[in-house]
Amino acid sequence: MDKIIVFETFYNPIEANIVKSRLLDSGMQCFLTDEHTIGMNPLYTQALGGIKLHIFERDLEQATALLQEEGFSPGFSMTSDGGEEEVPVKEAATTGMECPNCGSNHVGYVQATKKRFGMLTVFISFILFVYPFHVNKTYHCFDCEHEFEK
Repeated sequence: MDKIIVFETFYNPIEANIVKSRLLDSGMQCFLTDEHTIGMNPLYTQALGGIKLHIFERDLEQATALLQEEGFSPGFSMTSDGGEEEVPVKEAATTGMECPNCGSNHVGYVQATKKRFGMLTVFISFILFVYPFHVNKTYHCFDCEHEFEK
């Protein structure tokens, strides 16, 4: 029996469907999970870990070669279904930035995990009894978890 693994993780449903379609066109069986949940409520993206593209383990090398040949590199590593091992698939998508902490180019411009909300946002949210409505964005290194500004 073939093992099914998480080949790639996406935060963008359009990108996930493009890659899925490309793999299906090449004859590889694959499917997406958490696509509809995140489509209905995009705020669940962080909680669910994004949209996951699953393939058979036997198709790993072929899928990797196909996507590298086309220059596709979304920037996330894959893990097995059980989360036991981490297998690098391809180089990360670069934003043209380099992490000042570790020198990696596996950097993205995402929501801040530290200092997410500014003082004005917290104050207004507290006065109006609502969840903070503005979230700070920053550059985040996915290798060493360091956050920095340009």
